[in-house]
Amino acid sequence: MAPGPDVASVLERAMGRRQVRRLRGQLGGRSHLLPDFIIIGAARSGTTHLLGQLNAHPNVLPGPRETHFFDSQRYTYGLPWYRLRFPAVKIRQQAVASGLRPVLTGESSPSYLSHPHAPARVARGVPQARLMVLLRDPAARAASHWAWCLRQCGETRSFRQAVEAEIGPPGDERGLRIPTDKRPNDPLVVRRGVYQPQLERWFTHIPRERMLIVPSERWFRDPPAVMAEVCDFLELPRLADLPRVMRNRNKPHEPYDADVLARLREFYRPHNAALAAYLGVHFDWDDATG
Repeated sequence: MAPGPDVASVLERAMGRRQVRRLRGQLGGRSHLLPDFIIIGAARSGTTHLLGQLNAHPNVLPGPRETHFFDSQRYTYGLPWYRLRFPAVKIRQQAVASGLRPVLTGESSPSYLSHPHAPARVARGVPQARLMVLLRDPAARAASHWAWCLRQCGETRSFRQAVEAEIGPPGDERGLRIPTDKRPNDPLVVRRGVYQPQLERWFTHIPRERMLIVPSERWFRDPPAVMAEVCDFLELPRLADLPRVMRNRNKPHEPYDADVLARLREFYRPHNAALAAYLGVHFDWDDATG
């Protein structure tokens, strides 16, 4: 006799896939942790490497990479579904019973920084979580993001075309815009580098003291010093030596047009100055070379 349909298949036909996912989360999510920290951005700024270093810390229970819960349709699955992505409560209890304290877990979804609804959702869902942001030279970040999209998102435009879709051709003074002919997979590589409005949106929902902001260039240049700062922020013991964790690097690609990068640096210059004044943090991006 042929086997009958499994219970999950029957439920999905009767209730719909989204309702079944929500039900599963409600049944099992309470036995799992919520994140103690979230790396919210910026994309292509070293966030994967930072999460890898934190997950290798003896006081951290490794959490998921890029759940995209707070910035996608997955938010409709409910907070219990999100909890299921993290370690079980009993694992933390066992670690604490063995004498290990504190014991944290967290995630990294670097598109949270730029998403308009993520700040309010994070504030409601995980009000105790501490947030970390790596901010990279926005011109270099845009180039890296475009190169990543060539491999991962079906991007077919040249770097010049992607940039001009958002700020127009040379001589166009209308400023940043969302292209009217934007396709679903076309990334807004320029807009994501205008950091100040994104942070202002977060600070309307999250106290400033709950967020650590670090220039990516510091992280690239001196990981041990930044990790010590991160550990202090999360109230974790500092590590004498960092574990070896692979960085997420771009594969080789065609070189960027130097004039496009130079134009991007000029475009970002006033935005970078406004960001530095807003945060009281010095960034040396305007003198960068690539």
